[in-house]
Amino acid sequence: MKLYLGTFIIFFCMAFCFATSGNAEQKFHTLKNYSVTYELSGNTTGTKQHASQDYGRKQCWIEKSEINIMGNSVKKNEKVITMVEDGDQWIITVDLNNNTGTKMKNPMYRGIAGSMKGKDPKEYSEAIMKQMGGQVVGEKTIIGEKCTEWTLMGGATTCITEDLIAVESAANMAGISISEVATEIKRNDPGPKGICELGDAKIEEIDLSQMMGQ
Repeated sequence: MKLYLGTFIIFFCMAFCFATSGNAEQKFHTLKNYSVTYELSGNTTGTKQHASQDYGRKQCWIEKSEINIMGNSVKKNEKVITMVEDGDQWIITVDLNNNTGTKMKNPMYRGIAGSMKGKDPKEYSEAIMKQMGGQVVGEKTIIGEKCTEWTLMGGATTCITEDLIAVESAANMAGISISEVATEIKRNDPGPKGICELGDAKIEEIDLSQMMGQ
């Protein structure tokens, strides 16, 4: 379930943060910078601070949470950075408790980026949502932000603003649920100082394509 939710979050981020090829001039998001603070509930409780920089070319978040499943509890204190360099997307995950982490190249990114060529962020994001089985079910307002509600395959839901900020997202599988609801949104804000920096963390590069059997 942890892998499922992690994959959902990474893919969801890709769908709403990247818009075409690795061209440095291409805008991957409608906003140059923004940050969001989320409250997590369900089987995972805690907070997540998310920052988007450079029109979505770099996405960073810090999650401090506790996962409770079938009586077992696991605490998470983790930083994730996704960034586009030289036409590839890299995903870096750091355990902030021991300051170690992994760096992976996303083997699917080039193919996805190629299919996005010539489309603006909003156009492509809507196309991706529909490919994920997404359907618009209505609109609502959360913390003063009007957003469009989508249902996705696998029981996932999300609510997205006109400028492509996820105000609310949720997934439910086999009775295990996680929900993220924004408590604060700041446009034209790159996020807290250092959120997209690795500092002196020890990072090991791994081959994700081999792990996925590609």
